[in-house]
Amino acid sequence: MTKKKPLILTVDDDAHLLDLIEHHVQGWGCVHERAVSAAALWKKLSGISPNLILLDIQLDDADGIEVLGLLKGRLPEVPVIMITGHGTIDRAVKSIQAGAYDFLCKPLDFDRLEIECRKAIERHRLLVRVKSLTSAESRNDFYGMIGQCPTMGQVYEKVQLVGPTDAAVLVLGETGVGKELLARAIHQCSDRANGPFVPVNAAAIPHELIESALFGHEKGAFTGAHQSHTGFCRQADGGTLFLDEICEMDYNVQAKLLRFLQDHIVQPVGSSAEHTVDVRVVAATNCDPARQIEEGKLREDFYYRLSMITLQIPPLRERGDDIERLAMYFLEQARSKYGRMMSSISPEAMTSLRSYHWPGNIRQLEYLIHQIVITNFGEELTVEMLGPEITQCDSSHPSLADYAARKSEFAELPSIQEMERRLIVQSLELAKGSVPEAAEQLGLSQSTLYRKIKKYGLQ
Repeated sequence: MTKKKPLILTVDDDAHLLDLIEHHVQGWGCVHERAVSAAALWKKLSGISPNLILLDIQLDDADGIEVLGLLKGRLPEVPVIMITGHGTIDRAVKSIQAGAYDFLCKPLDFDRLEIECRKAIERHRLLVRVKSLTSAESRNDFYGMIGQCPTMGQVYEKVQLVGPTDAAVLVLGETGVGKELLARAIHQCSDRANGPFVPVNAAAIPHELIESALFGHEKGAFTGAHQSHTGFCRQADGGTLFLDEICEMDYNVQAKLLRFLQDHIVQPVGSSAEHTVDVRVVAATNCDPARQIEEGKLREDFYYRLSMITLQIPPLRERGDDIERLAMYFLEQARSKYGRMMSSISPEAMTSLRSYHWPGNIRQLEYLIHQIVITNFGEELTVEMLGPEITQCDSSHPSLADYAARKSEFAELPSIQEMERRLIVQSLELAKGSVPEAAEQLGLSQSTLYRKIKKYGLQ
């Protein structure tokens, strides 16, 4: 299938300039359309969908800034680059405030124009993609699991094959990847879907109580046993027992669970009675089972009994576009829950979310989105709302602890923003206040420098 070429629409009353722009645009591998007036622009837009618009700030039949405002209302995702022969800070600021992506002065530097056009087209692509992810139809909901990446697709296929059986399943994956959610998916696509799903987090139960929690106990069986307890194994009769963090279980309890897995017989603590139950077991751990066996923390026979089928959930950082899908899902969820207006994520914020290494995986992303929705107003989640932990952290860092340790080494250095401000001030002083000359020294477009001057409150 041939990839569709980006379409750039130029609005200018200078026919010679339109010919020149068209020559360059076609050389970039893009399609070019032209309009010589505001009236021609509106007529043209009835039949095409541009990826980028180049707009002269002064047209024969309209003011370019007013046209820009109308364009942003009609096509909010389409970036607009303003072009003019009258480059003043006032007009540049007004264009940016009205929603312009950039501001370039005539005569055009076509090398710089190409760079800015490619960046703007990519921004448009991201905006369209983010918007499409807001619809429920664009998400793959597999028994409550969100994701369409190839690796997760393979996991779903295995679940559909394994689910209808009674085979024991071991789910592997880092903390926060959704191991319990996958266990519930296995339960839901089995013949036991109408039976109970009983989750047990071994790490959350004191070692001295785990046996009675699993198998139950009789009243008075030990100090504090003021009444009988059925136990999770019997509570799961006819359904699925999910054993999370199995490597945290006492070695002796593992031996008793091994017997349970073999004969499905439960004997409560302090009782001689035995109870036969019909239970399917799904287990999970965030540890390496082979290493845990080597260190004597996990019984080898227990492991092999649990791992007839093994499913590995990839970490969030390896799931590509699923980060976008999950972020939009949690945003929609949080907006509904807290009654907020926030309904979109800016392309810059989405880029930061995709670049971050997510040591806490899906759970960390969910908490972050909910926190932002609760503590911010507005309709769009912006990159500024993410905080430095997300936006300034190298994705190659293995953990937040490593990041925090290294961050302290640079505590005395000025921020990047402060260094940038100082450099701009110095360049403007050397250029005696000339913005075009300072922009050339800095390797920036004039519109970018205007924007930074406004950002830092410089005169």
